[in-house]
Amino acid sequence: MQRTKLDPDTRRRLGMALAALAILVAWDFPLLAPLRILVVVFHEAGHALTALATGGEVLSVTVSPLEGGLTVTRGGLHLLVLNGGYLGSLVAGVALLRLSRQDGRGRAVLGLLGVVLGAAALAWFRPVLSFGFAYAVLAAVVLVGLALRARPAVADWLVRIVGLFSVMYAALDVRDDVLRHGLGAGNVPSDAAMLAERTGIPALAWGLGWVVVGALLLVRLRRWAF
Repeated sequence: MQRTKLDPDTRRRLGMALAALAILVAWDFPLLAPLRILVVVFHEAGHALTALATGGEVLSVTVSPLEGGLTVTRGGLHLLVLNGGYLGSLVAGVALLRLSRQDGRGRAVLGLLGVVLGAAALAWFRPVLSFGFAYAVLAAVVLVGLALRARPAVADWLVRIVGLFSVMYAALDVRDDVLRHGLGAGNVPSDAAMLAERTGIPALAWGLGWVVVGALLLVRLRRWAF
């Protein structure tokens, strides 16, 4: 009996589906904390970049070991800035998945991600003597080191795993910050709670709206990213 051989794209998609299932099951495991904190950084970068894109400035970014984050901005369109975190993690994840579609790009993507993360740490993370700054710098060094030393196939899958984490974080963040208690780590109000306070629209509506937008975006871009 002859076995049917799967083409590379099918094998990659099957591997990503299994990886996504494993991430979902193991999401709260302590060993995965460094990856969860990394996607928190993506989330906060989304706030920062949205502030800059709408004419504001970034005063500081902080990330805590409890997997929370806070971006302080001045000026810009505040409602868009508050929405920028969720969209930032989603867009970062989709971009990483797209870049990892072609085998052999992983090392370059890891190196670029490390350089960008290091630059963000120097430009935005305050105070310098803080967990967030130390984490961002260490993560940047690790990513650049992996770019230089990891095997190409391993680097490709590392990029895909980080991309999946970032996409899934967008939905699981709603679960944690909206459906459970409306507060982020460290008892900082979640983005949805702050949007509810400013607009009168319930935090749950904002959270579910993000899930719908994210799902529609993923459906729209599924062939491009996956």
